[in-house]
Amino acid sequence: MSRRISRILAVVIVAVLASMALSSAAVAVPTAVSAGLTGNATLVAKGAAVDVEFVYSCSSDATFADGRVDALTQRVSGGRIATGSGSSVNPLVCDGVQHTGAARVTASGSLAFKKGDALVIGSFLGCDIDFSCITVQLSGTVRVH
Repeated sequence: MSRRISRILAVVIVAVLASMALSSAAVAVPTAVSAGLTGNATLVAKGAAVDVEFVYSCSSDATFADGRVDALTQRVSGGRIATGSGSSVNPLVCDGVQHTGAARVTASGSLAFKKGDALVIGSFLGCDIDFSCITVQLSGTVRVH
């Protein structure tokens, strides 16, 4: 009889420990992530690329961060549209303090970017060591200088 109780107790202990491990992994995402476009962008290499500026903050429990531009579109000569995409230029720091970063957007196709307004759709993400992430959407108009 005591063997049976020992087995039942062992099963219960394993189930409780497994449940605790799963619940602690579920809350391991970074505690704070925020970001926004500054509205500024810089022309690079005669329009072959644009550095889109953003401000961000992520808590120190985030071990990875990235700012991405999924699409930058700009009307250039003759009504044609220059487009591109890209990600963070430099490694991003997560320490709970607000920083300024930039995503380098490379023009796709033969059309170069120019000075003026452009539309941006992108995101900023902060992730923990297990790549549980918080994503903040970035979208708006930037002025390319």
